Amino acid sequence: MRPSSRTFGFTLIELLVVIAIIAILIGLLLPAVQKVREAAARMSCSNNLKQLGLAAHNYEGNYGTFPPGLTQDRINAAGQIYVSGSTSGYNFSGISVYVFLLPYIEQTALASRWDMRVPLNNRGPTGSNASTVIKTLICPSDQFRQNPIVFNTNEHYGATSYRANGGSRPIFATFATNDGVFMAVGTTARKAASAPPGMRVPILGITDGTSNTLLFGESYHRDPNFDTFTVAGWNSNSNIDGWAWAFPCGGDNGLQDVMFGAFAPINYKTPWPHGAAGAPTTRNAWFTFQDMRLNALGSGHTGGANVCFADGSVRFLTDSTPQSVLALYCMRADGQVIPNQ
Repeated sequence: MRPSSRTFGFTLIELLVVIAIIAILIGLLLPAVQKVREAAARMSCSNNLKQLGLAAHNYEGNYGTFPPGLTQDRINAAGQIYVSGSTSGYNFSGISVYVFLLPYIEQTALASRWDMRVPLNNRGPTGSNASTVIKTLICPSDQFRQNPIVFNTNEHYGATSYRANGGSRPIFATFATNDGVFMAVGTTARKAASAPPGMRVPILGITDGTSNTLLFGESYHRDPNFDTFTVAGWNSNSNIDGWAWAFPCGGDNGLQDVMFGAFAPINYKTPWPHGAAGAPTTRNAWFTFQDMRLNALGSGHTGGANVCFADGSVRFLTDSTPQSVLALYCMRADGQVIPNQ
């Protein structure tokens, strides 16, 4: 018998069925992969906050107080702080909470190079002290188009996804309530008229209890609506991911980069683009909403944000947390009982 010349293979229908099955499997697997990836990012973020909490406690153990959120002074090139007379040659200068914590987050070498007398000397392009990117200060779920952040040719700044608890409202500086754990201190530190002067807070000063008071929390740097106001020439020409300098050296406006408060709910985002119905039509009217966005706790994680409490514990506060409860968590000595959530 002659051998058959017929060959065997897949029909077109069989190939289409196989492709359909593969597509279904990919569709099922992708969400699972994304969930695993997000779980890993959330855990990494939680570990970062844990390290910041431990660093703050180690600092407090050595110096008797937590560090300030930001120092604010006028300082000249010789390191002299302005006291009186002409301000010529004296520039706003500052040192952020993260500079004070550098030795406690395995950044001793950078801390030793930091010019504490003349903070502005730490500015510069990539390679300068202020431009240093520190992994501990970045949440994997946060979004930056560039890191370090390029403010101008001669000023680059390492970014941070985390902010320090400045109380019920730390921003804008002239509205600062100074009722949190970190605040502006120094000869030119600004605050609300009714607020007490800025101070370095000891752990005994958290009379509401360390398990009821926040130290650090996340800040999320994606908000397309906010950025439309930047395009309009507002927001000091910085998109939302430009308000994240870990090491602001100028001192006067750095609070907007390193502090959060309870002036907005968790994961608050700008509700409309510039020019839309209901949006502010003047820059002065916009400032309140700018402050709300920059004050806000938030994250790239679904449903809430990680926070570190003053007892060192890291928890996840959900979006459903009432703003009134968030305010109680932010104030260190309000004497009120936090309701069960």
